[in-house]
Amino acid sequence: MADISDQLDQIAEEFAGKVDLATLELVSYLRELVKGKSASQSLEILSGINLEKAYELKLAKAFSGYDAGVVEFLKSTYTTTSLSETTIRGLLKMTKNNISANVTKHLSSVTMQNIIDGIATNKTVGETLLTITEQMPNPKLVVNTAYNQFSNSLTTMLADELPENTKWIYIGANDSKTRDRCRTKIGAGALTRKQILNKFGDMNNELYRCRHKWEQMSSSPEDQNYNPQELKQ
Repeated sequence: MADISDQLDQIAEEFAGKVDLATLELVSYLRELVKGKSASQSLEILSGINLEKAYELKLAKAFSGYDAGVVEFLKSTYTTTSLSETTIRGLLKMTKNNISANVTKHLSSVTMQNIIDGIATNKTVGETLLTITEQMPNPKLVVNTAYNQFSNSLTTMLADELPENTKWIYIGANDSKTRDRCRTKIGAGALTRKQILNKFGDMNNELYRCRHKWEQMSSSPEDQNYNPQELKQ
């Protein structure tokens, strides 16, 4: 199976770009909406706007892109069992809710507060945007983390459906950027679920900026991107 970490990273980067654009558009629009108004008049007008809903509409295509990444992730995952569509959709919804909480909901609150503060202190749109950026999580990191959360949950659920003697391998890039803990997992070779739990405590990847995952071993591990030899970069 092909390694899709670069593809998922690109989706996360595009998501972050759409967040930046949505924020610029909404801040510019709202500042123009209250142009010439006093701070108290502006607050009265802005308080009637559902900014979270506005962000949801602006980021609809970004979330569709995230969905497409999950589909590609599922296509690239080797397994001899299956999970129901309801289970897969439940996992997808869970991770999207995490993105929404960390980006959409949080950002709408931060944006509105900084627009109001910016009006009161006569900040430019650019200065307001800079303050907003400093107060919000990195959207790219949030999306990458969501993919890893999906991966971890999927792995655990697949393992529940497979025989206890099923062998698993830790796949993904093995280069100069690979964490020591990930390198240890790659070097451990083929292990059963019980062996993995005894050795590492769980079947999770490292979650933050991780390019690896436990995957059921096929008849050709190399085709799954399993390479215990470090690639120098």
